[in-house]
Amino acid sequence: MRDLIVALMAWIGGNTGYNVDVQLPNVVMTARHNMCAIYGIDRMSACDGSGLKGFYDKNVTIYLGLDFDKDDEADRARLLHELVHYVQWANKQNIQVCLGDLELEAYDLQDRWRMEVGLTASTGEFKRILLAASCDA
Repeated sequence: MRDLIVALMAWIGGNTGYNVDVQLPNVVMTARHNMCAIYGIDRMSACDGSGLKGFYDKNVTIYLGLDFDKDDEADRARLLHELVHYVQWANKQNIQVCLGDLELEAYDLQDRWRMEVGLTASTGEFKRILLAASCDA
C-alpha cells in the first residue's frame, strides 16, 4: 500500500502546484459503520444510505472501507481523491479556499486520473454545480 500511496502522491504533485513532500498519511481500512461513527453520522440508516466509502479526517488519517481493493483502478481513484484532500490540508488550502472548491478540485483530479487509466469520469455535472454553488456567497 505504501508504494501505491507514494505513486499517487507523485501524480498529485505532477498535476498540481501542491508540495507533496510531506509525511505520508495513515490509511485505515474499517467497516462502513465505523467510518460513519468517526465521520459523525450517528444513525445506521443514514450511514447505510450515505454510500460512504472513504474520507480524510484532517488528522493524517484516511479511512477506507473494508471492500477497498488496491489493485482495482476505481478504488485507486477513490484513494487518490482522499490523498488530494490530505495534500490540500498539508498545504493549508483549507484556510484559504472554500471547502466546496476543495472537494470540486479533488473530484476533478480524481476524474483526470480515472481517464488516464482508462476509466470514465465519475463526477456528474449536477454534483459539480452543487459544490461550486456551496462556495458562492
